[in-house]
Amino acid sequence: MTAAELALASEPASRATSPNLLLIFSVAVAAWLVLVPVAALLATAFTEDTGLGFGAFTLDNFVEAYSDSHILRLIGNSLIYAAGTAAVTFLIGGFVAWAVERTDTPGGALFHNLALLSFAIPGLLMAMAWIFVLSPNIGWVNALLKSALHLQNAPLSIYTMAGMIWALSSHYFPLAYLAVGPALRTLDVRMEEAGLMSGGRYRHVLPKITLPLLRPAILSGLLLLFIMGLSSYEVPRLIGRPARIDVFTTEIQSATAAAPPEFGVASALSLTLLVTCIVAVYFYRRATRNAEAFATITGKGYKPTRIELGRWRWPVAAGIAAIFLVALGLPLFTLAWQSFFRNLSQPFMGAAAPATLENYRFILRYPVFLDAVRTSVVVSALAATFVVALALVMAWMARRSASRFAWLLDALATAPIAIPSVIVGASILFTYLIVPIPIYNTIWILFVAYVTLCLPYGMRFASSGITQIHRELEEAAQVSGATLGQIFRRVLFPLILPFLLAAWIYVFVLSVRELGASIFLVGPGTSVLGTVSLVMWEEGGSYGAVAALGVLQIVPLLLIVVGLRWLETRVQNRGGK
Repeated sequence: MTAAELALASEPASRATSPNLLLIFSVAVAAWLVLVPVAALLATAFTEDTGLGFGAFTLDNFVEAYSDSHILRLIGNSLIYAAGTAAVTFLIGGFVAWAVERTDTPGGALFHNLALLSFAIPGLLMAMAWIFVLSPNIGWVNALLKSALHLQNAPLSIYTMAGMIWALSSHYFPLAYLAVGPALRTLDVRMEEAGLMSGGRYRHVLPKITLPLLRPAILSGLLLLFIMGLSSYEVPRLIGRPARIDVFTTEIQSATAAAPPEFGVASALSLTLLVTCIVAVYFYRRATRNAEAFATITGKGYKPTRIELGRWRWPVAAGIAAIFLVALGLPLFTLAWQSFFRNLSQPFMGAAAPATLENYRFILRYPVFLDAVRTSVVVSALAATFVVALALVMAWMARRSASRFAWLLDALATAPIAIPSVIVGASILFTYLIVPIPIYNTIWILFVAYVTLCLPYGMRFASSGITQIHRELEEAAQVSGATLGQIFRRVLFPLILPFLLAAWIYVFVLSVRELGASIFLVGPGTSVLGTVSLVMWEEGGSYGAVAALGVLQIVPLLLIVVGLRWLETRVQNRGGK
């Protein structure tokens, strides 16, 4: 056989090994990001803390963590807070989703855009805003009610379990809308009509036909909201601590911030939170394991229709507008108002001093703020770029590879959804205190945390884009002699670019507003916007300066989400042609 024949014979083999190498590389990177921190968490929980690395095996960390007298209250508070948040959030978001997606309620596009915009607002700033609104001492709504009703004491208080649930639910209900909306949009109402024609009433059809068909969307939405409630850090830190309502996230952070740090105790507490989330995911998968039973879109003339509300159209629209006005408009208005006054100024109560831009000038000259902006933007941009690139490769391998191990990519990329951000931050902290990779106390440890947390979202965008590209295009390029790199560069990348841009913006916004993991990982010179806001608030600085800092964070993020919505609309229009 000649050299040319040998080259031709070996060329298919070399091409066949390229996907395998990509698969190995992708699995290795995903496993390092997800599994290594969890392994460090386990090792820290079950060994003595010697100050120089792992010590002997011990259960003392669990004894110390769970023998404390307040552990039962801690568990109860965490479960009540997470379950209450999931229920309230889902009820509000589910109602909005039903009205927008299933009925002819006016203003559906506006409500959808408002839901997207609320996603950009950091939870820390929303918690601050609700304190300005409903605090018994400084809340302006309480002041108005006391004045109007001639009360001695404030009728409302944000510093209660109900206040905590409301503060988080009012921020997260658009996520429930976004989780349930697509399922309602694609639900074929002919199944409901068949039930009604058989003599049933809508109150019978709803629990027996509609809700069972929506079970996967309902359970996945409740699961997501329950996990987000368990992993919530901002509201428990700002509202729960002053009210002495401790939950796992604040207790874990307190253990790591102790002197000396109690890393073993923090790990033991983290494992309970992690196991709770894993158990929740298990029961969700068990409840929806027969996914085909819930399918309503088939090849038999599927036709989504809307319910005509008649005279109720405008009252329902007004109700939804009121929800957004209270949940989104009220806190944003409060932050914007306070940002123009250095000291506390309650709207509609008469300002003691004239409005000023001094707070904005102070923040823009504040050196720590400028450093935090630089760090947040740089790290978030790097994380978004890396997540998008990695997700593209992983999604392509998961959809195109013939290997029986390709499913590992989906599993590893999705796993961080079930891991609260505070555990990601704590486990990454433990990992790089142990592993001889010198990124502790640098921006790169934040980069690793943001990539780990955001990988599932990048994977969702990339998988959606890859699914819409038929493999025939890649096969035609391969037959024409294109290498794998050329196929990615000249075929896949131009077609999937709108999805990748949307993913980049989404991940960038998530990273900028992240606090739960950041609080464990920041150090001298590596502050981010969330930690600067938290420090300014807790050190008792000017209310106006804190509010101005919040406005300076929110406005650019809102503009970014507007760009995300524009890209999403372009992708939808392109797909409809």
